[in-house]
Amino acid sequence: MTKVLITGGKGILGSEIIKQSPDSWEIYSPTRAECDITDFISVQKTFNQIKPDLIIHAAAYVDTFGCEVNREDAIDNNIIGTANLVKSALNHTCKFVYISSEYVFSGDKGDYSIQDKLDPKNVYGKTKASSEYIVSILPEYQIIRMPFVRKVHTKAFKNQYSTKHFLDVAVKELFNTMKNDPQKIVHICGEKMSIYDLYKAYGYKVIPTYMNKDHLKILPQDTSLINNQI
Repeated sequence: MTKVLITGGKGILGSEIIKQSPDSWEIYSPTRAECDITDFISVQKTFNQIKPDLIIHAAAYVDTFGCEVNREDAIDNNIIGTANLVKSALNHTCKFVYISSEYVFSGDKGDYSIQDKLDPKNVYGKTKASSEYIVSILPEYQIIRMPFVRKVHTKAFKNQYSTKHFLDVAVKELFNTMKNDPQKIVHICGEKMSIYDLYKAYGYKVIPTYMNKDHLKILPQDTSLINNQI
């Protein structure tokens, strides 16, 4: 059995990863009370108890506007938490998979490749970009930028563009990548379109709306990625 430590297992992404995980995995997904990633001693204790073969780091503070207001929480959860996991992983033989974000790019041009320079425009993106560099310290890691739609909203932007999958498809591709793709950085993504058009393509009834000046101060307008999956 492969021992797998999954952070953020109670969240939308972590729950789907656990749901699709193979029977050959022995999954450990501690609650925050059991393993607080912002506390190095707590993380180190968890690693020593589990001795994982694989870590999937899916825990994050993902509220883009919330990160702008609660910057200390964003730093603690997204940077310090990642650093604590990486420091603990250095003393174990394991693979570290970091679920990153397309928001490591500014959204000024779109069609980003893995060769493009990171240039985040908001606090959330900056914390994710910072963590990518931290994760790359490890000898065995994989950074996966995996834009996905977590749920369907009643309204959606017609002038914000991405290459998102729906969550179940994104996680299925995540498993394919972890199993078959040796690249250190991987973009898992679908067809470029607006969020509104994505919902419509899947038959969802949604009201079109548009990003205004306040949105554009924080949100990237075009975070489309170039898929490099093998």
